[in-house]
Amino acid sequence: MSEDPFVDDEEAEQNIQEFIEEHGNEGLFVVYFRQFIFSFIIQELKSSDDEINDIGTQLHLSADGDQLLKDQREQMLERCEHWAQDLVDHLKEDDVVSEVIESGDISRLEDDDIEERVHQAIHEKFGEWETLLETFLEDLE
Repeated sequence: MSEDPFVDDEEAEQNIQEFIEEHGNEGLFVVYFRQFIFSFIIQELKSSDDEINDIGTQLHLSADGDQLLKDQREQMLERCEHWAQDLVDHLKEDDVVSEVIESGDISRLEDDDIEERVHQAIHEKFGEWETLLETFLEDLE
């Protein structure tokens, strides 16, 4: 049972099942890695050396700040989803990780061998995307 009194466990489980039925187990991993990449980008924006380094602060300085923030967040999530799909496609090339993706068992990512394989794939992809990530971050700042 959930610790959060506002979360209906049955409804949450039903939502997850509906999502998996529509997008498959792979879709679950794409969302998982999309959030991982999104968090990475947010952290990079917050750690920028610029005088005003918080994207939220930058955007709220303008009259249209709320809409700009919403638009930029949507752009970021869209871009992160594209990268997440690329990462999942790459992970599926590894027989062991591919089996984890097919099973839909995200908890297996904590297995030491699988975790190492995923970290290696992430490292490879981030290296591949380095210029794209830098350009994307510059465009957001």
